[in-house]
Amino acid sequence: MIRRLGLGLVLPVAMVVSWLPFAQSAAAASPNVVISQIYGGGGNTGAQLGNDFVELFNRGAATVSLAGWSIQYASASGTGTFGSAAQFITPLAGSIAPGQYVLVQEASGGAVGAALPAPDVTDATPINMAAVGGKIALVNTTTPLGCNGSAASPCSATALASIVDLVGYDGANFFEGAGPAPTLSNTTAAFRAGGGCLDTDSNSADFVAAPPAPRNAASPAGNCNDAAPSVTATVPASGASGVAVDASISVTFSEPVNVAGTWFRVVCGTSGGHAATATGGPTTFAIDPGTDFATAETCTVTVLAADVADQDLLDPPDNMASDYVFAFSTVAPTRRIHEIQGAAHISPFKDQLVSGVPGIVTAKRTNGFYLQDPEPDSSDATSEGIFVFTGSAPTAVTVGDAVTVGGLVQEFRPGGVSSANLTVTEIASPSVVVVSHGNPLPAATTIGTGGRLPPAAVIEDDATGSVEASGAFDPANDGIDFYESLEGMLVRVNDPVIVGPTNSFNEIPVLADGGAGAGPRTARGGIRYGSYADPNPERIIVDDEILKAAGLGPFPTGISVGDRFAGSLVGVVDYSFGNFMTELTALPTLIAAGTAAETTRAPGLTDLTVATFNVQNLAAGDPDTKFGALAGLIVNNLRSPRIIAVEEVQDNTGAADDGVVAADLTIARLVHAIESAGGPTYTARAIDPVNDQDGGQPGGNIRQIFLFQDGDGLSFVDRPGGTSTTATTVVASADGSPRLSFSPGRVDPANPAWSSSRKPLAGEFQYYDRHLFVIANHFNSKLGDDPLFGRFQPPARSSDARRLQQATIVADFARTILALDPDADIVVLGDLNDFEFSPPLVTLKDAALADLIETLPAAERYTYDFEGNSETLDHILVSASLAPASELDVVHVNAEFDARTRASDHDPQVVVIKDQTAPSARPHARRGRGPVGLRYGHRWRGERGHDRHERTRRGPHATDHRLLGKQRLVHRRSNRRDHLHGDGRAVARRSRAHDLPRRERPRVRVRAWDAHAERDRHRSRGERRDRVDDLRRGRERARPLRARATLRDEGRCRRFPLREARERRGRARPRQHARGAQHPERVRERGRGAAREGDLAGRRDRAPHAGRTDLANERPPVVGARVNRPRWSRV
Repeated sequence: MIRRLGLGLVLPVAMVVSWLPFAQSAAAASPNVVISQIYGGGGNTGAQLGNDFVELFNRGAATVSLAGWSIQYASASGTGTFGSAAQFITPLAGSIAPGQYVLVQEASGGAVGAALPAPDVTDATPINMAAVGGKIALVNTTTPLGCNGSAASPCSATALASIVDLVGYDGANFFEGAGPAPTLSNTTAAFRAGGGCLDTDSNSADFVAAPPAPRNAASPAGNCNDAAPSVTATVPASGASGVAVDASISVTFSEPVNVAGTWFRVVCGTSGGHAATATGGPTTFAIDPGTDFATAETCTVTVLAADVADQDLLDPPDNMASDYVFAFSTVAPTRRIHEIQGAAHISPFKDQLVSGVPGIVTAKRTNGFYLQDPEPDSSDATSEGIFVFTGSAPTAVTVGDAVTVGGLVQEFRPGGVSSANLTVTEIASPSVVVVSHGNPLPAATTIGTGGRLPPAAVIEDDATGSVEASGAFDPANDGIDFYESLEGMLVRVNDPVIVGPTNSFNEIPVLADGGAGAGPRTARGGIRYGSYADPNPERIIVDDEILKAAGLGPFPTGISVGDRFAGSLVGVVDYSFGNFMTELTALPTLIAAGTAAETTRAPGLTDLTVATFNVQNLAAGDPDTKFGALAGLIVNNLRSPRIIAVEEVQDNTGAADDGVVAADLTIARLVHAIESAGGPTYTARAIDPVNDQDGGQPGGNIRQIFLFQDGDGLSFVDRPGGTSTTATTVVASADGSPRLSFSPGRVDPANPAWSSSRKPLAGEFQYYDRHLFVIANHFNSKLGDDPLFGRFQPPARSSDARRLQQATIVADFARTILALDPDADIVVLGDLNDFEFSPPLVTLKDAALADLIETLPAAERYTYDFEGNSETLDHILVSASLAPASELDVVHVNAEFDARTRASDHDPQVVVIKDQTAPSARPHARRGRGPVGLRYGHRWRGERGHDRHERTRRGPHATDHRLLGKQRLVHRRSNRRDHLHGDGRAVARRSRAHDLPRRERPRVRVRAWDAHAERDRHRSRGERRDRVDDLRRGRERARPLRARATLRDEGRCRRFPLREARERRGRARPRQHARGAQHPERVRERGRGAAREGDLAGRRDRAPHAGRTDLANERPPVVGARVNRPRWSRV
């Protein structure tokens, strides 16, 4: 039953601050029904039983109704309250007879352990209790208590009055009496002593830990007529600290007892076992050790149940129910912080008590404070700062207080004992003495120029395995030791330049001194991860946890690579999530650099552009803003590539794990968004995966897809039959050339290398007379690799093995194609999740594939920013036939920008496969369509004098035929017209025809030049006469049609097609010649052949557009000449 409840609170006594319990009073609703057993490890690893349970017992003499009662649960020290949700409250019913047990079955943590005996109460929403520690309340109502008994959420008098019984175990902050019940585990339960009869209103005295043994209403009734003797009090108290080394021990029992033989043991951690003399009794005994204890040691006293029996005649029971064990620690020696930290990653005083540790409070967090010694030693290898863990807000101290601290030195490992993280040295269970207030803080240590310079390349070079157990501690040369030597200390970073964007936790990587001495740097202000040998330990990650604890904000947002923080940053060095963090103590001021998203250059008219773009878990249910942002990047920044391999496209329901695998709605929204952004209409090819078999966000079923612009020479070669589980293979065509058995198809999808990973998507494309094999990939992630600043050095890259297997499969697939055709055009691209120097990429390059990222300057080789390291995860590789003609551009539009607003976390890439085929003079006549046609690029173009567009077949490739008249080019679109000037030179429209939906693409109309029509626009009567005379005498010929106009930008040739405007009504029809007849001007032009090209080049200065930069250095094709098919040309 409950009469007094303990609650953790901070009480200052003579300026000594200790975290101890205090009591709340509550009336007992029933003096008889108690919680007799608790088990929270059900179903967990190693558990004997499959379910958690709570056992009730009636220790009284009358039956008690349980109708309207409940069991309510709260965590040991969390913020949740009793019964805060249905899964934290179990309603009760029925009644419980004297001596009867009631077994209440709760949740299971797994499939381990035997079934419980038949439970008396089961809950539709069972409580999932913690195995180690928690709080259970037996309440005489089903109304949630709405409190948890902590200082932050104390229980009201009404709530306390409704509690029948309370048990707090392990580190619970709410319990009966002086302390909580023992710590439990998957193999132990908390038993109320005396078979459930003992109730001293002290959880620490009433409960013992033992293997679970649940009892139900059918179990033998308990006997409370005589309770077994038990220990009710000890001096020192269990858990006491600072005990004098010459102290005596006393033990008080619940009733007079007889003791026999050696009924107790005293064993200490340093001084060992102690023989002692016992005096007194029969209720309280004094134990006097024969020798003094050692300082700073923990001593354990065990009272042996078999040697203690009660003196009454009501038996059974006679002896204690179980051994009683309590421990205390002796007074600790005074230490300085640099002694505690030591020149190592693990304190030399780990798990030892210290006292009188002096220092100044430099910063506070929600569960402790940082302490720094203002009188440092002379060694840079030993930190002067430490974290004091209080477990709750440290309200008794203020920044600037001078204090002395005593407590237990421990090493806290974020992520748990099995993680690869380093530990943080701290003082736990502290007692704090405030000496004075308002002291100046110790001077911050500068990281960088004028202070301590961090290593510029090496994180750790002499450890083999754990740095905590191997290698020399070398802060001057090893980055991991450098930051460890500053753990807990105030540091200053001058002129910080930002090398990583805002993430969701406000963790911002910076370089000190504006990046001076750091490198290798990127062209846009970041720092590049260019080899395993240099992971850039000079990066400093700043964080805002101290600011949040102090209520300071908001933290700057919209941070991009290249931005700066004004002046200096000051913070405390801590460690979490695999990195040393500088926890800022003041809000920084952002100075934006104006880093802008890049735009790739425009390709030539007949260049082929292929892109890869990871769109970061794109789902149909994503907001319009994400689709709009992605579409804007594709249209405006990537310039609408002809082929895009898109990674991380989720199914139609996104992360909902509902069995849906189709992604047609997601793809349709993306295609529509691109059209709405002014882009072309894309066609898609994809294969839906098997549900939950391709990794990524659970339920999302991410996959790769192809988007392509059908038309203008590009088409997808469909070979049906490819499914999620059917592999496409390389087979020989009738002429011996390679083709895919299925297109699109997945590459070896049943191979174990692709387990829980995305399978490659292969497809064939036809680009005029070129046949391309494109393989879109999304290799296994780096999840599971050791952190760069983890305890294991060098870091294990466990995920490499899977990607190496995947790369081998793709490389062998490419080799199979090349075996049939060594000149095959192959593009392997996608998010390969590894670096250009990694073993998986080396494997791909060994298959005669060129990684185009390596053609860029080193400062531009990155597609991703991870913790401030700019690195390459996305790649485009091409076969030898394409490599000389391929020009790659990583378009930096995402990775360097705020993670909360950017469209994706990856930068896309675009490769331009160049066509620079020179025109060749080869006139031809087409019957019934005028005398001369012109083929340039990949197209035949001509016209009959009207708008009809006829497509014919020439071999396997489609060509478009139109008649060429003489020097007028009409651009048709939206009833607008761009026309040629009198010399026949077109004003080029700076856009690409294939950037438009196919139905809107301009069709070039070439019409015969009519001097009679032109004279009304350009000439006076005399000028008309002179012009006609010139034409007749052949002294001036109309300039040939320019099929392309060029724009020079940074020395690179950019091409744009001419756009067509609608022909105005009423225009004169071109002069028609007799069918099959050759226009006399064409005959002259064709006869002069190549001489005309030189003549035209020499006459450019006479043209009305001679000064135009978009036409400079562009040699036009010969009118009436057939231009050879483009070839992939060396860039």
